[in-house]
Amino acid sequence: MTANDPNQTFPVPAWFLEQVAPRIREMVELQVMLGVFRLLQGSSKFDRPISETRLLQDSVLLEALRLEGAVRPPEDAILRGIELSVARESLLRFTVSSEDEGATGWLLLATPDNRVTLEKYRTGALEPPVAHENATTGTVERTRPGVFQLYEQNIGLVTPIIADRLVEALELYPQSWIEDAIAAAVSYNRRNWRYIQRILETWATEGRSNETNKRHQPGSGEFDPEKHLTGEYAAIFRRRRRE
Repeated sequence: MTANDPNQTFPVPAWFLEQVAPRIREMVELQVMLGVFRLLQGSSKFDRPISETRLLQDSVLLEALRLEGAVRPPEDAILRGIELSVARESLLRFTVSSEDEGATGWLLLATPDNRVTLEKYRTGALEPPVAHENATTGTVERTRPGVFQLYEQNIGLVTPIIADRLVEALELYPQSWIEDAIAAAVSYNRRNWRYIQRILETWATEGRSNETNKRHQPGSGEFDPEKHLTGEYAAIFRRRRRE
Protein backbone atom coordinates (compact mmCIF):
# COMPACT_ATOMS: atom_id res chain seq x y z
CA MET A 1 0.00 0.00 0.00
CA THR A 2 1.13 3.55 -0.66
CA ALA A 3 1.02 6.54 1.65
CA ASN A 4 -1.99 7.83 -0.31
CA ASP A 5 -3.98 4.60 -0.02
CA PRO A 6 -7.24 5.51 1.78
CA ASN A 7 -7.45 1.96 3.18
CA GLN A 8 -4.02 2.06 4.79
CA THR A 9 -3.98 1.83 8.57
CA PHE A 10 -1.31 1.75 11.25
CA PRO A 11 -1.53 1.06 14.99
CA VAL A 12 -1.40 3.75 17.65
CA PRO A 13 -0.92 2.49 21.23
CA ALA A 14 -3.64 3.07 23.79
CA TRP A 15 -1.30 4.85 26.23
CA PHE A 16 -0.69 7.57 23.67
CA LEU A 17 -4.38 8.07 22.88
CA GLU A 18 -5.43 8.06 26.52
CA GLN A 19 -2.55 9.78 28.34
CA VAL A 20 -0.68 11.93 25.84
CA ALA A 21 -2.89 13.04 22.96
CA PRO A 22 -5.47 14.85 25.15
CA ARG A 23 -2.68 17.04 26.60
CA ILE A 24 -1.15 18.08 23.27
CA ARG A 25 -1.77 21.73 22.34
CA GLU A 26 0.33 22.17 19.20
CA MET A 27 -0.72 20.33 16.07
CA VAL A 28 2.88 19.81 14.98
CA GLU A 29 3.59 17.67 18.05
CA LEU A 30 0.64 15.42 17.20
CA GLN A 31 1.70 15.28 13.53
CA VAL A 32 5.23 14.24 14.46
CA MET A 33 4.01 11.52 16.82
CA LEU A 34 1.60 10.14 14.23
CA GLY A 35 4.47 10.21 11.74
CA VAL A 36 6.56 8.12 14.14
CA PHE A 37 3.75 5.57 14.55
CA ARG A 38 3.35 5.38 10.78
CA LEU A 39 7.07 4.76 10.28
CA LEU A 40 6.93 2.04 12.93
CA GLN A 41 4.46 -0.05 10.93
CA GLY A 42 5.35 -3.70 11.30
CA SER A 43 6.99 -3.19 14.70
CA SER A 44 4.38 -4.77 16.96
CA LYS A 45 6.17 -3.68 20.15
CA PHE A 46 7.08 -0.22 18.81
CA ASP A 47 10.67 -1.06 19.69
CA ARG A 48 12.50 -0.01 16.52
CA PRO A 49 14.59 3.18 16.66
CA ILE A 50 14.01 5.81 13.98
CA SER A 51 16.71 8.21 12.88
CA GLU A 52 15.89 11.90 13.11
CA THR A 53 17.07 12.25 9.53
CA ARG A 54 14.43 9.80 8.36
CA LEU A 55 11.72 11.76 10.13
CA LEU A 56 13.02 15.06 8.73
CA GLN A 57 12.95 13.61 5.22
CA ASP A 58 9.54 11.95 5.51
CA SER A 59 7.56 13.05 2.46
CA VAL A 60 4.15 12.78 4.16
CA LEU A 61 5.19 14.99 7.08
CA LEU A 62 6.95 17.48 4.83
CA GLU A 63 3.90 17.82 2.62
CA ALA A 64 1.57 18.26 5.59
CA LEU A 65 3.76 20.99 7.08
CA ARG A 66 4.62 22.83 3.87
CA LEU A 67 2.13 25.65 4.36
CA GLU A 68 1.60 28.35 1.77
CA GLY A 69 3.16 31.64 2.84
CA ALA A 70 5.11 30.06 5.70
CA VAL A 71 8.42 31.78 6.41
CA ARG A 72 10.16 28.77 7.94
CA PRO A 73 10.76 25.45 6.14
CA PRO A 74 8.73 22.40 7.21
CA GLU A 75 11.89 20.80 8.62
CA ASP A 76 11.86 23.46 11.36
CA ALA A 77 8.32 22.46 12.29
CA ILE A 78 9.33 18.80 12.47
CA LEU A 79 12.22 19.70 14.78
CA ARG A 80 9.84 21.64 17.01
CA GLY A 81 7.47 18.67 17.11
CA ILE A 82 10.37 16.41 18.08
CA GLU A 83 11.46 18.84 20.80
CA LEU A 84 7.96 18.96 22.30
CA SER A 85 7.55 15.18 22.13
CA VAL A 86 10.91 14.63 23.82
CA ALA A 87 10.07 17.23 26.48
CA ARG A 88 6.77 15.46 27.18
CA GLU A 89 8.69 12.17 27.21
CA SER A 90 6.58 10.62 24.49
CA LEU A 91 9.88 10.08 22.67
CA LEU A 92 13.37 9.20 23.88
CA ARG A 93 16.10 11.03 21.99
CA PHE A 94 19.72 9.87 21.84
CA THR A 95 22.83 10.31 19.73
CA VAL A 96 25.16 7.62 18.47
CA SER A 97 28.70 8.74 17.75
CA SER A 98 30.47 7.33 14.72
CA GLU A 99 34.11 7.81 13.81
CA ASP A 100 33.24 8.21 10.15
CA GLU A 101 29.88 10.03 10.41
CA GLY A 102 29.96 12.00 13.66
CA ALA A 103 26.89 12.07 15.90
CA THR A 104 23.56 10.80 14.55
CA GLY A 105 20.26 11.52 16.28
CA TRP A 106 17.82 8.69 16.98
CA LEU A 107 14.34 8.41 18.47
CA LEU A 108 12.56 5.68 20.40
CA LEU A 109 9.03 5.61 21.71
CA ALA A 110 9.22 6.16 25.47
CA THR A 111 7.90 2.77 26.54
CA PRO A 112 9.31 0.98 29.61
CA ASP A 113 10.97 -1.62 27.38
CA ASN A 114 12.56 1.05 25.21
CA ARG A 115 13.95 2.84 28.28
CA VAL A 116 15.73 -0.40 29.15
CA THR A 117 16.93 -0.71 25.56
CA LEU A 118 18.36 2.81 25.60
CA GLU A 119 20.26 2.05 28.80
CA LYS A 120 21.69 -1.07 27.16
CA TYR A 121 22.79 1.03 24.19
CA ARG A 122 24.43 3.48 26.56
CA THR A 123 26.32 0.84 28.56
CA GLY A 124 27.35 -1.21 25.55
CA ALA A 125 25.23 -4.22 26.50
CA LEU A 126 23.38 -3.88 23.20
CA GLU A 127 24.68 -2.78 19.82
CA PRO A 128 23.19 0.64 19.01
CA PRO A 129 21.65 1.50 15.65
CA VAL A 130 23.79 2.98 12.89
CA ALA A 131 22.88 5.11 9.90
CA HIS A 132 24.80 2.88 7.49
CA GLU A 133 25.60 -0.80 7.64
CA ASN A 134 29.38 -0.41 7.85
CA ALA A 135 29.45 2.56 10.23
CA THR A 136 31.48 2.16 13.40
CA THR A 137 29.94 3.32 16.67
CA GLY A 138 31.33 4.94 19.78
CA THR A 139 29.43 6.51 22.64
CA VAL A 140 25.67 6.63 23.05
CA GLU A 141 24.21 9.60 24.91
CA ARG A 142 20.63 10.43 25.75
CA THR A 143 19.80 14.02 24.82
CA ARG A 144 17.18 16.20 26.44
CA PRO A 145 15.49 19.37 25.18
CA GLY A 146 17.78 22.40 25.18
CA VAL A 147 15.73 24.32 27.75
CA PHE A 148 15.85 21.33 30.11
CA GLN A 149 19.63 21.30 29.96
CA LEU A 150 19.79 25.08 30.33
CA TYR A 151 17.50 24.97 33.37
CA GLU A 152 19.55 22.25 35.06
CA GLN A 153 22.82 24.03 34.35
CA ASN A 154 21.64 27.37 35.72
CA ILE A 155 18.60 26.94 37.98
CA GLY A 156 18.35 23.45 39.45
CA LEU A 157 17.09 19.91 39.05
CA VAL A 158 14.29 19.36 36.55
CA THR A 159 11.73 17.57 38.71
CA PRO A 160 8.57 16.08 37.16
CA ILE A 161 6.65 19.24 38.14
CA ILE A 162 9.28 21.53 36.59
CA ALA A 163 9.35 19.32 33.50
CA ASP A 164 5.60 19.85 33.08
CA ARG A 165 6.06 23.62 33.47
CA LEU A 166 8.83 23.66 30.85
CA VAL A 167 6.69 21.67 28.43
CA GLU A 168 3.83 24.15 28.93
CA ALA A 169 6.24 27.04 28.36
CA LEU A 170 7.56 25.46 25.15
CA GLU A 171 3.98 25.24 23.91
CA LEU A 172 3.21 28.87 24.74
CA TYR A 173 6.43 30.79 24.04
CA PRO A 174 9.36 30.76 21.59
CA GLN A 175 12.26 28.76 22.92
CA SER A 176 14.49 31.85 22.75
CA TRP A 177 12.16 33.61 25.22
CA ILE A 178 12.57 30.80 27.74
CA GLU A 179 16.33 30.89 27.31
CA ASP A 180 16.36 34.66 27.82
CA ALA A 181 14.09 34.45 30.87
CA ILE A 182 16.42 31.88 32.44
CA ALA A 183 19.34 34.22 31.76
CA ALA A 184 17.47 37.08 33.44
CA ALA A 185 16.72 34.93 36.49
CA VAL A 186 20.39 33.99 36.77
CA SER A 187 21.50 37.63 36.43
CA TYR A 188 19.25 38.62 39.34
CA ASN A 189 20.11 35.49 41.30
CA ARG A 190 16.43 34.54 41.38
CA ARG A 191 16.93 30.94 40.43
CA ASN A 192 13.40 29.57 40.54
CA TRP A 193 10.68 28.73 38.06
CA ARG A 194 8.14 31.20 39.48
CA TYR A 195 10.39 34.12 38.64
CA ILE A 196 11.07 32.82 35.13
CA GLN A 197 7.35 32.37 34.57
CA ARG A 198 6.62 35.96 35.65
CA ILE A 199 9.06 37.26 33.06
CA LEU A 200 7.52 35.15 30.29
CA GLU A 201 3.99 36.22 31.22
CA THR A 202 5.03 39.88 31.22
CA TRP A 203 6.63 39.58 27.80
CA ALA A 204 3.51 37.85 26.49
CA THR A 205 1.09 40.50 27.79
CA GLU A 206 3.17 43.66 27.40
CA GLY A 207 5.54 42.82 24.56
CA ARG A 208 9.29 42.93 24.46
CA SER A 209 9.79 46.56 23.29
CA ASN A 210 11.59 45.74 20.07
CA GLU A 211 13.60 43.06 21.86
CA THR A 212 15.20 45.52 24.31
CA ASN A 213 14.83 42.98 27.06
CA LYS A 214 16.51 40.18 25.19
CA ARG A 215 19.47 38.50 26.79
CA HIS A 216 22.01 39.98 24.35
CA GLN A 217 22.32 43.58 23.30
CA PRO A 218 23.88 44.36 19.89
CA GLY A 219 27.60 43.97 20.25
CA SER A 220 27.35 42.64 23.79
CA GLY A 221 27.87 39.14 25.03
CA GLU A 222 26.43 39.74 28.49
CA PHE A 223 22.94 40.02 29.89
CA ASP A 224 22.59 43.46 31.47
CA PRO A 225 20.22 43.36 34.47
CA GLU A 226 20.34 47.12 35.12
CA LYS A 227 18.49 47.93 31.90
CA HIS A 228 15.42 46.17 33.30
CA LEU A 229 15.06 48.60 36.17
CA THR A 230 13.36 50.97 33.74
CA GLY A 231 12.18 48.40 31.21
CA GLU A 232 8.76 46.98 30.52
CA TYR A 233 8.90 44.48 33.35
CA ALA A 234 10.90 46.58 35.80
CA ALA A 235 8.21 46.18 38.45
CA ILE A 236 8.94 42.48 38.64
CA PHE A 237 12.66 43.05 39.12
CA ARG A 238 12.19 45.76 41.73
CA ARG A 239 9.74 43.65 43.68
CA ARG A 240 11.99 40.60 43.55
CA ARG A 241 15.03 42.61 44.62
CA ARG A 242 13.20 43.66 47.77
CA GLU A 243 12.20 40.08 48.59
